[in-house]
Amino acid sequence: MQPINCILISEDVPTISVLLSERRVNALKGVLLNKDKVEGDFYSYKPTKDKPSRWSFEKKDIELKGESILLKDSKIWHRYQNKIKSHEVNKVLFYGLSTQISKFIDDKDLIRATSGFFKIGNECYGGRIKKV
Repeated sequence: MQPINCILISEDVPTISVLLSERRVNALKGVLLNKDKVEGDFYSYKPTKDKPSRWSFEKKDIELKGESILLKDSKIWHRYQNKIKSHEVNKVLFYGLSTQISKFIDDKDLIRATSGFFKIGNECYGGRIKKV
């Protein structure tokens, strides 16, 4: 496990963010924050041969999963194109997160934030650690 400091901030509600702080074998692990309060654990998975980029959210007995749609500005990134490098990705949409989370958490700001885009911080470098 390697520590990282990757912050994703909601474009719609900037007080809501995802802080990814731990690199695991197949994912980045962190927390979903709502005004500095931890809502639950959050995982971001890179695409594999069999699956697209994905996310998961865990809180006690709740486990939610979905796809991540990655973008550079307004252009969608996927592993089969060659115009955008993975480290250039600067936005993400956690598809399905707001719909699923709204069944368990009744917070309008959180639901609004999770239905929109999150800006990917410069420290993230496409989920890789920048070489200094």
